[in-house]
Amino acid sequence: MSKKLRKIKTKKSNKAKIIIIVLIVLVLLGTGGYFGYRYYLSLHGKKKIDVKVLDTIDNYGYSISDRDSELFKKEYEALKKILNKEEIDEKGYAEQVAKLFIIDLYTLSSKVNKYDVGGREFFYNTKVDMYDLKVMDTLYSNVQDDTYGDRKQDLPTVKAIEVKDTNEDVYTFIEDITVDETTNARSCREGFVVSKTASNKCVKDVDKVYVVNMVWTYENDMGYDNEGSVVVAKEDGNRWSIVEYQPKLDAFK
Repeated sequence: MSKKLRKIKTKKSNKAKIIIIVLIVLVLLGTGGYFGYRYYLSLHGKKKIDVKVLDTIDNYGYSISDRDSELFKKEYEALKKILNKEEIDEKGYAEQVAKLFIIDLYTLSSKVNKYDVGGREFFYNTKVDMYDLKVMDTLYSNVQDDTYGDRKQDLPTVKAIEVKDTNEDVYTFIEDITVDETTNARSCREGFVVSKTASNKCVKDVDKVYVVNMVWTYENDMGYDNEGSVVVAKEDGNRWSIVEYQPKLDAFK
């Protein structure tokens, strides 16, 4: 009789253990499912920021969006006035492009992510890809993503900018020579010649560029550059573009 009783107790004990294990598993699954669902909602329930273009300057490729700073929008309107005149003031145009370039480059707070490179629309067409890579690898390397408008990172906003002086100068464009993989022939694109000092480079001398020296301030000083020199050269048609920038005043003297 005692043996049967022990068997019954053992069976009941095993059943109780199984029930407890099942309950624990169900609780864990329920908890995991709940937090998994919350995580899913956090990813898929967010709404992406819709960047709206507010205005464009036809034939020049310039524009403003609703994310741009008030200073950028103000200087953009000044550029429009210059370009809408019958006779364009080249020096004034070059200075305005230089100012907008700096404002856009260093107002990191308006950027969606590190790939949203400021100032690129003002850069020289054949140099812009290299410029993008340099900025992404340096100045923008730690910019957090703001696709959903939930970034908590403090980033700089340019508050004011001033042109210290502008000088006419000459400039030499330098680029790698093109090598045909089939014939091994070496050539330069139109307007360029092989450099006399470096056979693997092509050069083109430009007899007129503007070197614009500027200083600027931020809404909050976070230790970013606050002075620099920009070289502005004429591109296609009447467009003037940035060909070089150095974060140092009078860098090209």
